[in-house]
Amino acid sequence: MRRYRAVVIDAKKVLRHIVAMGIVAAVVATGILNINIADVEISMDKDGFAEQIINESLPAIGATGGTDIFEKTKAFFKKATSFVLTFDPFDPRTVIFGHIPLVRQVSAGYLASSANTEVAQVFNPKDADQGKGEADAPGPNAGVYPITEVDSGQAKALGKSKNKILIRNETEFGINIDEMLKSPLSFNMNGDGPKILIVHTHATESYSPDGASTYSADKGDRSEDSAKNMIAVGDAMSGVFKNYGIDVIHDKTLHDKPSFNTSYANSLKTVNQYLAKYPSIRIVLDIHRDAFVYENGSKAKFVTEINGQKTAQLMLVVGTNAGGLDHPNWRENMKLALKLQNAIIDEYPNLMRGVNLRKERFNGHATPGSMIIEVGSSGNTLAEAIRGATYGAEEVAKFLNEIK
Repeated sequence: MRRYRAVVIDAKKVLRHIVAMGIVAAVVATGILNINIADVEISMDKDGFAEQIINESLPAIGATGGTDIFEKTKAFFKKATSFVLTFDPFDPRTVIFGHIPLVRQVSAGYLASSANTEVAQVFNPKDADQGKGEADAPGPNAGVYPITEVDSGQAKALGKSKNKILIRNETEFGINIDEMLKSPLSFNMNGDGPKILIVHTHATESYSPDGASTYSADKGDRSEDSAKNMIAVGDAMSGVFKNYGIDVIHDKTLHDKPSFNTSYANSLKTVNQYLAKYPSIRIVLDIHRDAFVYENGSKAKFVTEINGQKTAQLMLVVGTNAGGLDHPNWRENMKLALKLQNAIIDEYPNLMRGVNLRKERFNGHATPGSMIIEVGSSGNTLAEAIRGATYGAEEVAKFLNEIK
């Protein structure tokens, strides 16, 4: 059955858009506010895409290109208008599909943009929590292709700005980072019993061999060997939490076997069983790894260097109820994610990618501290992934020990 979506025109909303557009144009013209609007068309030329991959928010004027001031002003006006209205009035192919709040505040004076699907492919596919999606990232059918190192850290995307957090926002929800960082969590780490549960919805996700600079397209990126897949990463994180005195449970079930499409249903059953047995659990961390294959067949590895060693970059993924599944308290998950992001980048500015806010729920409704952690990508090695997960877990443990 084909689904149809009704379009409702709200006159008051249209008026607010017109007023907002005028305000934005006036403020930008005076140079008071720096608004960053992401370009959709990103060149994937093999000689330049590595530098472009994280250019998710380009300065509005600079992003228009060209040297003629009139052309640049006209191009910016079209971009600003489309941004405020949430559709392109200059392109008859576009439609109004929803309302995006004017301000998605990442920090004072910074406007978050929607995640660009051409430059950020999260390995948890669309509607994965509803039994849809593919187990492997799309790529070429055969042949040998390069593995390319990419700095996808928020520090590079933000120009290494201090005290800022990047959100890759794929929803229409507005997020005020400053407010969430100041707001207390709805739970603490006091009391006896396990406080953290580590699970793996896609436990068989695995990494590239040590020293690999190429990969074969006919070979998968999955393994049932717990010494090579996400369970090994979970073991490393579990060990860190225990070393910091935090009681943790690490479940090692292969929830994506035998069927990938039942992964989230399977892991939710596991989570609920542990919550029933251990009501002391406050945080559920679902540990994954990302995947990205470019049109030219090159596979990305998200990597930085810490203490002279290549280290996989991490990304926190927070689900919402925007996809239709019940999740009324997702902002509590987001609040914790932002606080953890802030704690980690304070010690390791280049370790974290932007926090990814998604329409899918991803079982985040289970606890106020639920989230996904993407540890590197399929292009990274297991050693790089464990290194990144260890650094991240140490800072998470330090933060959690402060809220007892």
